[in-house]
Amino acid sequence: MNQIPGRWRRILAVGATTVGARSISLLVTLLALPIVGRCLEKEEFGLWLNLTSTFAMLSVLDFGVGLAVMGQVSEARGSDDVASTRRVVTTALVLLTGVAVLLLALCGLLAFTLDWSDLLGADRVPPAVVGQLVFAVGATAALSLPLTVAGRVYYALGRGHVTALSTSAGVLAQAAGQLAVAALAPDLRSFTAVHLATSLLAGLVPTLLLARRIRDARPRLRHVDRDTCGRLGREGAQLFFLTLMGIVSFKSDSFVIGHYLGADQVAAYVLPFTVYATVPTVAGAFLTPLWASYREAWARGDQAWVRGAYLRSVGLLTAAGAVTASVLVPVTPWLLRLWVGDDAAVPPPGLLAALGGYVVIMCATTAVAVFLNGAGELRPQLAVGAVMTVANVVASVWSVHRLGLAGPLWSTVVTQTLIVLVPSMLVAHRRLARPRSASREVLRTAG
Repeated sequence: MNQIPGRWRRILAVGATTVGARSISLLVTLLALPIVGRCLEKEEFGLWLNLTSTFAMLSVLDFGVGLAVMGQVSEARGSDDVASTRRVVTTALVLLTGVAVLLLALCGLLAFTLDWSDLLGADRVPPAVVGQLVFAVGATAALSLPLTVAGRVYYALGRGHVTALSTSAGVLAQAAGQLAVAALAPDLRSFTAVHLATSLLAGLVPTLLLARRIRDARPRLRHVDRDTCGRLGREGAQLFFLTLMGIVSFKSDSFVIGHYLGADQVAAYVLPFTVYATVPTVAGAFLTPLWASYREAWARGDQAWVRGAYLRSVGLLTAAGAVTASVLVPVTPWLLRLWVGDDAAVPPPGLLAALGGYVVIMCATTAVAVFLNGAGELRPQLAVGAVMTVANVVASVWSVHRLGLAGPLWSTVVTQTLIVLVPSMLVAHRRLARPRSASREVLRTAG
């Protein structure tokens, strides 16, 4: 019982630093865009945006192994199983290093055999330069894969502030580097190099610290284990597909709007949606350490704490979402004018109402999903996620003709509530009712 106050202190401290790191990253990004945009030609700036956004999306190429590491190290920590921790960390590093080597070879093949100038619409940038930049982005993404392991291990050990602080330092170094390039030698390749190098550095620092300071998680080749590789692969694959389904479900609305209402309507939807989407994103960042704590508490058999933490997180996040939505809805037009300018389109009342509902539902869903992830209940989420993804796209196409700009988002809110949130809460209730022995068995066979 005396671990409970310490557990909550770690969750709150790590959650706060994680949110701080995300906030710094967002602020630096917003400030960097106009600086880089002024220094580059319009086509070069568009290419830079495409390359950097692609680099961010390539982070999912760890196939969920990083998140699986966090869960399995948390479970080993709850069982005081140091040997299992070492096997998970070492096996994950070797596994992702192998993936990185394959991706490096693939990048080298594709970067210099395809006409990327034509594919990316950068006809005014020399093809050789575009090929070099594409290779640099792919190679850096590949090299970053093994570096994701250390950051997740720190979260599992209740020291996620190390990862958050390293991320913040990397983002600040990125801002300083971009300012230096803008002042001394503004060039497309230099801006891209700074972005990639500082991103790589942010992952390298936790990896070096883990190898030097955390003896129980120090990787050694003799700890590579076939069974552990299978567990990481199965759990990671499920988490990877959950991530992909989320991307399809929540990013498809803008494509539906552009196709049926015209490209000129996309910004009227994307800009306010970006403002509201930060709320569940921040909530998810804050709850990241709770994911690891659920897994650790289950392994210790501390079901009373798990139940209390789950109910508290769902209640608080839903209430926070409702309060935030009630504040955002009336001030959204002012925020958009402040950010974009006086030409910003005022969202119609139907879209504002849908945005408010989206925030509340996604905050509640995030809290439930974090619990289910920590409890190893991935298959039910895959099932409802697959159904929701298909239903959401179909409903969005149907509703955009009848409700206009707000139609696709209302479809997301309804399908997310009925197909994902309600069944997930039922699964969570059933999971909490299981005895300790059954809970441990689920964790061992997760994936």
